[in-house]
Amino acid sequence: MARSMNRVSARPTAHSYIDAAEQQLALARAEKQGQESVVFAYRAALRAAGALIEDGMVGRKRRPQGSAWAKLRIVYPELSGWAELFEAHARLASRAGMGLEKDISEMEVERVYRDARALVDAARAQVERLPEVA
Repeated sequence: MARSMNRVSARPTAHSYIDAAEQQLALARAEKQGQESVVFAYRAALRAAGALIEDGMVGRKRRPQGSAWAKLRIVYPELSGWAELFEAHARLASRAGMGLEKDISEMEVERVYRDARALVDAARAQVERLPEVA
């Protein structure tokens, strides 16, 4: 059976990424196990980065290559600190997602959640900003 190769995939919008980030944050906040909370919080940060990347692509012809954090550095160089912070959280989130980090301290779980929440807030502020009027 042949499948049609003419699939149309709509790219998520910056606003849809923000909505997804908010959902992931809610899951992180509700989660009782630290490892799962870290995974959800990190995913929220990835969605926030996606929102910023989509927002920053307006007027650009070429999409940058690399990880979400590498793309964020290219699209918004002034947000490189966020990229660096979440690259540091990536290993913990990955290991937690695989079940290899079971004894994550409450302080570390809170740190990842707090950082993710702050990035989501920053992304929302950027995406929902009012356009400059001449």
